[in-house]
Amino acid sequence: MKLTPCFSPVLLLCVAAMARAVAADDARPWPAEPQFLPVTPERIAGLPASEQPAWRAYWDRSQAFAAKLAQREAFAKPSTERLSGPGIPSKQSNGLRLTAPKTWYASEAAQAVADRVVAAQSAAGGWDKGHDYTGAAGPKTEKPGVWSGGTFDNNATTWEMRFLALVATAAGDTARSAPWRDSFVRGLRYMLAAQYPNGGFPQIYPLGGGYHDAITFNDNAMVQVLELLRDVGGGKEPFAFVPADLRADASSRVSQGIACILATQISDSSGRGTAWCQQHDAITLVPCAARNFEPVAACTSESASLTRFLMTLPDPEPGVDAAIKGAITWFERTKLQDVAWTRRGGAGQLVAQAGAPPLWARMYEIGTDKPIFGDRDRTIHYAVGELSEERRAGYGWYGTWPTPALEEFAARPARMK
Repeated sequence: MKLTPCFSPVLLLCVAAMARAVAADDARPWPAEPQFLPVTPERIAGLPASEQPAWRAYWDRSQAFAAKLAQREAFAKPSTERLSGPGIPSKQSNGLRLTAPKTWYASEAAQAVADRVVAAQSAAGGWDKGHDYTGAAGPKTEKPGVWSGGTFDNNATTWEMRFLALVATAAGDTARSAPWRDSFVRGLRYMLAAQYPNGGFPQIYPLGGGYHDAITFNDNAMVQVLELLRDVGGGKEPFAFVPADLRADASSRVSQGIACILATQISDSSGRGTAWCQQHDAITLVPCAARNFEPVAACTSESASLTRFLMTLPDPEPGVDAAIKGAITWFERTKLQDVAWTRRGGAGQLVAQAGAPPLWARMYEIGTDKPIFGDRDRTIHYAVGELSEERRAGYGWYGTWPTPALEEFAARPARMK
């Protein structure tokens, strides 16, 4: 959506008119049919006979990994009650430095963090999110939840593994580094086990049910997994210590992941690829919802991350260039101009700002490209001002995520445009 260039106070009137036009679409609830489905033996039994063996083996493997854990809480349907007050912060781990000078990773301080990382690894081989590795807080004492076996959400598992590799490589092949190398390899085996037969990755593993089973692009989860597998497969530092067979397996899994990315891209009415949803059904690959305020939508943040990843491929597989160009065209079509997103006042609002950099909504309605916004009561809105204050303040509804992708595409050789 592009606003006609105008200046204050006329510009303010333009934005107000745009807001009224968008708000003319009434808020609506989620559709009645399920918006996400877990992976189950029953769903696997409904697949073509040729696909069932791989999926049954995946299910059995997930169950075996889950058996290594303490009893986890089952997935519980989130409350649909609207909240008041500030947004609930996300859980992020603290203390994992991935860009420090190489010499620091050989220090006692880095090795102490690596020991804490090893101690935090689950019996399944992954890591939960929200650990404090600085030593300022004790170990997590929460009751084992659905996340406790491990997750790729909010940088979890991928960052722990990268940190362990950096410290282990700095220490060399010594007895001191053995626990860090062993922990990394366990994490890698966990990661390889988590990949679906179609190349996607769930949000958590072992499978926990609900939207967690969906192929998860949200917060760069799958991209970060594929980037790590790519780097491991390359065998360069700090991953040279990884056994050759695992490096080869990691490389092959990247190709499977790319195939999944291409297969999940949303197509427009003409059949051209556009964007991706935050999550896609693990079996059917269709876009699906996640948390109550994350409806089915074309999502700019995740799509920008996926597009940038595809542009890094040195030897693109068939269909990659078309996927990139389709996404770039969609970013150009959906950008907003002469407006800015501000937290002024605390809850967040869209304001007029002549000459502001292009801006995008986080979510767009599939088929119409209208910006949409979700609230905790599973309602979908066409104006961010209709949301509860907690949701306006607690989510990035607008941003400039596609800008780096557009800049990198513009810098590509002419033959690749």
